[in-house]
Amino acid sequence: MTLFLTLLLSFCAFVIVIWTLMHLRTPRFRMDRASFVKGLEDAITGQASESEWRALVAIPMRHDPELEAMRLKCLEIEEHESSDHPPYLFTEKGLEQLRHIRSRLLINTPNKQPRS
Repeated sequence: MTLFLTLLLSFCAFVIVIWTLMHLRTPRFRMDRASFVKGLEDAITGQASESEWRALVAIPMRHDPELEAMRLKCLEIEEHESSDHPPYLFTEKGLEQLRHIRSRLLINTPNKQPRS
């Protein structure tokens, strides 16, 4: 009887664990425009570390095609205009290109109306 009860409780625990794992969703990270602009500003002012820059440009932004295009442009800038002169991650030309991307994002960011 104890063996049966042990097997039954083990089976129930196993089923609960499997059911829980099947219904958990993987976490999703969505970069919004304001966060992207903040990351660009940090890179432009020399306040971004290499790891912060990587976090900014590493994740594809399928939810916003224009932002994804900007991310890809940033990767291109990184490839051609990286700098080894701390605290800046980019050459002056690269920083100018990042400023241009930042200004385009600020112009094209829709204003959010407060909810009443």
